[in-house]
Amino acid sequence: MKICILTPRFSFPECGGDLLRINNVARHLKKQGHELVLVSYTEGGANMEQAKKVFDKIYTIKRSRWNSLFYSALFLLRRLPIQCGYYYSKAYLKLFKEVISKETPDLYVAHLIRMTPFLEQARVCNKSIVEMTDALSKTYTLTGKAKGSQLKRFMYSLEKHLIGSYELKVIRRYPKVVLVSAADIDFLSAQLKPEESKSLALHTNGVNHASEISTTYDPNKICFLGNMVSLQNQDAALYFVKEIFPKILERKPDARFYILGNNPPKSIINLHNGKNVIVTGFISEMEQFIVDACMMVAPIRIAAGIQNKVLISMANGIPAILTPLIAVPIPQLVDGDNCFVAGDIPTFANRCIQLMDDSTLRNSMGRKGYEMVKADYSWDAQLNGYEII
Repeated sequence: MKICILTPRFSFPECGGDLLRINNVARHLKKQGHELVLVSYTEGGANMEQAKKVFDKIYTIKRSRWNSLFYSALFLLRRLPIQCGYYYSKAYLKLFKEVISKETPDLYVAHLIRMTPFLEQARVCNKSIVEMTDALSKTYTLTGKAKGSQLKRFMYSLEKHLIGSYELKVIRRYPKVVLVSAADIDFLSAQLKPEESKSLALHTNGVNHASEISTTYDPNKICFLGNMVSLQNQDAALYFVKEIFPKILERKPDARFYILGNNPPKSIINLHNGKNVIVTGFISEMEQFIVDACMMVAPIRIAAGIQNKVLISMANGIPAILTPLIAVPIPQLVDGDNCFVAGDIPTFANRCIQLMDDSTLRNSMGRKGYEMVKADYSWDAQLNGYEII
């Protein structure tokens, strides 16, 4: 088939879990022999050469900041999700319609719910897949006590009242809506009649695992990985530095916490002291940077779906310490065996210290996590049948 993928952000460089997700969907579809057409906004830093290795044809248009602000306000007034307005433009719609006329795709994939207005206005809903990924209505209900950008907290509080009904509308309207977590499907299905939830499909995340893992590491190196634009990751980094890390430093004064991720806001940059807390920004060779880490921490308190950071750490043989909230979507996780699950501040800090003190435990847990994702979380296995409506 010829498959047209609509994205709100240009997918290269891969500087966030959402881009990693859609790029691996595209790579999988390409392996199945399909021809891929990308329609996307672009901003500064787009890597066209990387994109051409995945997509057969690429159509782009620059996103206007003023246009985004205007349509955000307009969609809010219409009681529609602000994010749909933020990424809406008549110029994108015009380009999309031109692509439909020129390329005549057999199937359309909207990356994230914010791109569905274009499918509706082009009247191609009946042959479209919505890559919803996460139940955002579930995520936004958890943002009340979040640390991080005040503006983002305010926008999330507005959006949570708009996104829930829109998600249900999309599920009822499209033939296939993809999520990465069975828990999110259950959450949405509970709000629908049985016949209305038949479009929901589970295609969870995968990961590209290392060919081999190292048992040599720096016992003082703790890493956190995430797109720092998101409130979820801002909250997690601030929560760790303010609440958990001080308890670690009391016993491990040489411990270093690395915050890896693109576009950290001022609240995150201000954490950097060059000694115990290091904010790196975007790192292109991230796997090489984390390979000698003692552990990867994921103190996520606001989330839905599966966190790529957990799978990535395990795929490189690095033990993960995570909150119960993000452990649930990965049923193969076993606390104390292939990971640590910590639900409160003292436990989280103690689990970190335990790994720093015990090399045998650290390497054993890293190996078991690696074997788990290697066996159960290949992209091709998780995305099998993705294009079938």
